[in-house]
Amino acid sequence: MAQKYTRKQLRKPDEFISISMRLWDVVRRHASRVLAMMAVAVLIIGGVWTWSYFADAKASKATGTLSRAFDIYNQTIFPTVDKLPPSEDGIPRFRTREGKLKAADKEFSKALDEAGGKLGAMTLLMRASVRYDQGRYDKALKDYQDFLSKSDDESYRYMAQEGIAYCYEGSKALDKALSHFRKLPRNGERKWAAIYHEARILAKQGKKKDAAKLWRQVIGKASDKTLVNRASDHLAQLEG
Repeated sequence: MAQKYTRKQLRKPDEFISISMRLWDVVRRHASRVLAMMAVAVLIIGGVWTWSYFADAKASKATGTLSRAFDIYNQTIFPTVDKLPPSEDGIPRFRTREGKLKAADKEFSKALDEAGGKLGAMTLLMRASVRYDQGRYDKALKDYQDFLSKSDDESYRYMAQEGIAYCYEGSKALDKALSHFRKLPRNGERKWAAIYHEARILAKQGKKKDAAKLWRQVIGKASDKTLVNRASDHLAQLEG
């Protein structure tokens, strides 16, 4: 049975295709703690560096800081306990999501001070994700734009371009958000994700007929079932 989404869920950011969720999922799926140092660079960036790169002490230090930043971001939150669990791995524990994100932002910023080249560019992209999650859309926007000025990797440039559109949406600049979603590359399945987002913004602007038309295209032609389900539920909410 296809998953159905409530009106409240549909109003939340689309995390199933958002920048931060993709990045964190890559690490969670592939990186054990033993491999974390190289996984952050090799798996996220796609293996573009050679093993000799890691012999550089500065790069190793930066990847270690970056690994710690991921660990902080992925920490479980303990909002109701009287006493926080002990930190056996050297990673602090948190009572609030806000506290965790603040600590993650600080650690990613530290990694950015230590990193250069492609690692530095990727760190910008990851810090932007954290800042987006914090609701600091202006800061996230700058990181995404800085990343685009430093990286020519098309897959990650797409994520940054998408992130810019999300930031404009988060800051209620809907015309700019719509413009940037319309500029996203539309090759393959990416076309339907871009159209889905375009429809979301049109619906927020009150252009319901235009939004419905686009969501019907997604429902009829997209292969991504999650995307189809989300579009179907948006359309049902719009019409019902």
